[in-house]
Amino acid sequence: MSIQALLLPVIHEFAQILIFIKPIKNIQYKSGVSMFSANNYSIIIILGIVSFVLSFFGASVGLMLGQIRLPLIVYALQSTANGIGIATGTNLATAAMGACAGTYYHIKEGRVNYRVVCAIGIPSAIGAIISVLAFARIQADWIKVVIGIVLIYSSFQIANPKKPNQGEDKLSTHQRFLIEIGIGVGLGLLAGIVGLGLASIRLPAMIRVLGMEPKEAVGTNLAINFLTLATGGTASMLTLGVHWPLLLSLVPTTLLGSYIGAKTLKKIESSNLRKLIAWVLGGTGAFMIAESMH
Repeated sequence: MSIQALLLPVIHEFAQILIFIKPIKNIQYKSGVSMFSANNYSIIIILGIVSFVLSFFGASVGLMLGQIRLPLIVYALQSTANGIGIATGTNLATAAMGACAGTYYHIKEGRVNYRVVCAIGIPSAIGAIISVLAFARIQADWIKVVIGIVLIYSSFQIANPKKPNQGEDKLSTHQRFLIEIGIGVGLGLLAGIVGLGLASIRLPAMIRVLGMEPKEAVGTNLAINFLTLATGGTASMLTLGVHWPLLLSLVPTTLLGSYIGAKTLKKIESSNLRKLIAWVLGGTGAFMIAESMH
């Protein structure tokens, strides 16, 4: 399938959305700054387009790529009281909406492993709530640098999968279950600290460590990401706050992009999917390192 054939229906659907969405009226906040003033409409449009593109490609590879959207939301809310905290909650909630739409289609296509969702997703959701409530004020730039390095390394590992040896021992059911819980708890704790779902870390672990088939890993990872983002986003809204007008303006493009992205997965060969995942992980890691050092 050519890139043109892939993008044409996306552009068409996005154009339909832009025709029917009307600008939200001027809304004032406690800080006295209007997010939806004439000078900021361009930021809202850019955020909507970026959120659509991120959701489209993210749902295709089991990610939501919120780490790319978060700095833009922080910039848009820089004049708002507690802008970083509100941006974190808004980003988590936006990503949760996108993950919900993508997960719905992956479930329809039978790409979600419910056992893995429970083993990783529930501990991950609990960890996200704990970290948001206990560590929301931590400066997490150094954590993002480490995550970025891990993502770049993981991209090379996924792009060049090792061939299993005949005598290689496989994980027992007990070992596998403990690893799944460990992955869930660890990434859930990090998710609340850095304001991201961290599906980009979980995905290579599911493929490399748990040995899941890429398409099943994509669907399962997005379902787990939805649980983590929904619980973490709710906790963030209650503690840090959320910018409702901005969130509501991003929801339509995020939902549409995620749903269409999930639909395109069935047209991608597993070998090409591995390469796509590797490129996305590598680019995400590089972005996180550069953004943290800025």
